[in-house]
Amino acid sequence: MKGLFAINKPRGKTSADLLNTLKKALGKKPGVSRSNIKLGHGGTLDPLATGVLVVGVNGGCKELSKYLKCNKVYSSVGLLGYSTDTYDSEGQVIGTGPTSHITKEMLVKLLPQFTGEIMQIPPLYSALKMNGQRLCDYARKGIEPPKKIEARKVKIHSLSLLNFTTKHNYRPPERDFHETEREASLNFPVFKIQIECGGGTYIRSLVHDIGRGLNSEAHVVELERLQQGDFKLGVNTIEWNDCLNVDSITEALEKYNQTLFNEKS
Repeated sequence: MKGLFAINKPRGKTSADLLNTLKKALGKKPGVSRSNIKLGHGGTLDPLATGVLVVGVNGGCKELSKYLKCNKVYSSVGLLGYSTDTYDSEGQVIGTGPTSHITKEMLVKLLPQFTGEIMQIPPLYSALKMNGQRLCDYARKGIEPPKKIEARKVKIHSLSLLNFTTKHNYRPPERDFHETEREASLNFPVFKIQIECGGGTYIRSLVHDIGRGLNSEAHVVELERLQQGDFKLGVNTIEWNDCLNVDSITEALEKYNQTLFNEKS
């Protein structure tokens, strides 16, 4: 058993949690030892994120590096007016900004500034390593990273606005809001964008920077990976519940990897 397949990751689970569950499921297949199964993924998705997660099985893990570097397509919803320490709704509110001045036209005019090759600072809550330790581990321990997080160059191939509205049910993460402030947050605008980007791009940082570009604050409340390389959501991905059926994984490996590994066998 070897190859690649892709799942539609559910919200609320870490990528590592899903691999552990998959390993247990595959270990129940007759003639397969769990200890001999090697699994990997082609790029972490945040717990709140959904969509395409490419999984390598045994020899397929050797092919995963290209999925770290390949182009990806995302859709994301950003809530304006609040910034969080994680740049998404899983974190704590650390800042607020005005929104009454923001219009759809302002956003449309701003987005071209975030296309092409841009400089981006990764979020503190990320799996990037500094001095052998992940940045998110420093953050969770309340320790300042040993050095400044440097901006790096990323490529945004296309960036389009899908929606801009004040009619929504998104709320900022929990904190000690006055009730009037909480109700007012429902009138803060949200925007939905679609992004095609190269490897290493952080959508959370992009949404955060868009908020700053509008002279406000913003954080991600929805994030979905629509495509990663040649895997497209709803085209050649498996729903998570179906992954618990080993036959579905076996079928996917056979279907999507017929030519990829035949010459290597």
